[in-house]
Amino acid sequence: MAATSARRILLVDDEEITHETTGAYLAESGAMVRSLHDVNSAVREIHRADYDLMLVDLRMPGMDGFKFLDTVQQTQPELSVVIITGRGGMETAIQALRFGVADFLPKPIEFLELDAVVEKAFRLCELRRDRRRLRETIGGLQKAGKLGDANGTFVGISRATDVLREQVRRSVTVGCDSILIEGEAGSGKEVVAREIHFQASPEQSPFIAVSCPALPDALVESELFGHAKGAFTGATTDRPGYFEMADGGTLFLDQVGDLSEAVQAKLLRLLETRTFRCVGGARETVVNVRVIAATNKPLAELVRKGSFRADLMYRLNVFSISLLPLRQRRDDIVPIAEHFLDSYCRGRSRVNRGFTEAARQGLLAYDFPGNARELRNVVERAAILSGEEPIAREHLILAESEEAPGAVRGASLVPGGLDRGDGERDSIVVALEQSRWNRKQAASMLGMPYSTLRYKIDKLGIR
Repeated sequence: MAATSARRILLVDDEEITHETTGAYLAESGAMVRSLHDVNSAVREIHRADYDLMLVDLRMPGMDGFKFLDTVQQTQPELSVVIITGRGGMETAIQALRFGVADFLPKPIEFLELDAVVEKAFRLCELRRDRRRLRETIGGLQKAGKLGDANGTFVGISRATDVLREQVRRSVTVGCDSILIEGEAGSGKEVVAREIHFQASPEQSPFIAVSCPALPDALVESELFGHAKGAFTGATTDRPGYFEMADGGTLFLDQVGDLSEAVQAKLLRLLETRTFRCVGGARETVVNVRVIAATNKPLAELVRKGSFRADLMYRLNVFSISLLPLRQRRDDIVPIAEHFLDSYCRGRSRVNRGFTEAARQGLLAYDFPGNARELRNVVERAAILSGEEPIAREHLILAESEEAPGAVRGASLVPGGLDRGDGERDSIVVALEQSRWNRKQAASMLGMPYSTLRYKIDKLGIR
């Protein structure tokens, strides 16, 4: 038998022969073995001391085996349990596998089989402890991030944001564990998912975010569901997948529409049964995980194209949240921009000088095709350019005006202080009139590339 030094084993059986043979064999192999003959003593012992492995016969007088297993899981959730049983108890042992036990051994126990089962159980115990440490680390980082509120969760005053807050509250209240979030890129889908998690989950529970397009094609199943040792070349140890890491918390699947058909089928089964089998594994693993999927392409459209399973869409879409793009909730633009600026300044110990009124108007006039993600970049870049001064209009560099800092697409302001307030077409006409229809000069006045001005003149039918 492999060395079991420093391993603590609890052996519970009412038959003395088991202690004399199996217990003695384990002790001779270097393990620290505690032998008990009844379940009441075992319950007291697992409350008193920590163990790596418990070997237990569930068919003992006065014992409700499954109630005992539930007590073990509540008291020492990382403890590996192996059921030892005679022929008559095989059905009970098989049922116990559904309760998360590591394996079972039939009596009389063969030492070669015992070696293999015990080694497997020890690896499982280590895996569970590694997962706990990972969850504690992730939970600590998430707690720190939430206290800092760096992402500006639900900053905004629009009616759409109020509706969003209510949708999140409702999903948390009903305890929904399958949620679909749809919205354009950069609209804040992960921010919403994190808010649901923080409101619904215990403080230290994990939040695991996965970008589906970033998963390697050859390893996507292993990444999501884990793999067993020897499952494929290079699999030298058991490895938990993202679903197992997220057990007790939330798994966020971004761009879920990019998953392959095979993975979609496995995901559907997990959502239906809350169980999965790792790559190369023989045992079903039960997980308690909230799955929040996100997409910037409507899943119904992908279903029509045949690239996404309709049954999976229905299972993911138990509770749906649709995020409006920033251009459709302009009342939120300035509050979000002010929050991003405040976060940027606090993180660098800078004084927040705010925005000038002209800068606010410039932000409101722009459509932000990249949504909140683009707004954050614009604000941070403007904060760098403004130095110790308030952010002014000329500090805003937006997508269509990078050749001429200060220009804002859709603005109705032109140099010289003129503010017609009649929209983009009137702004262009005013600039053309002021330049006596010199297009290059008008483009300079508007702060936009000449090619852009020509395109807009043709598009708007200006003659």
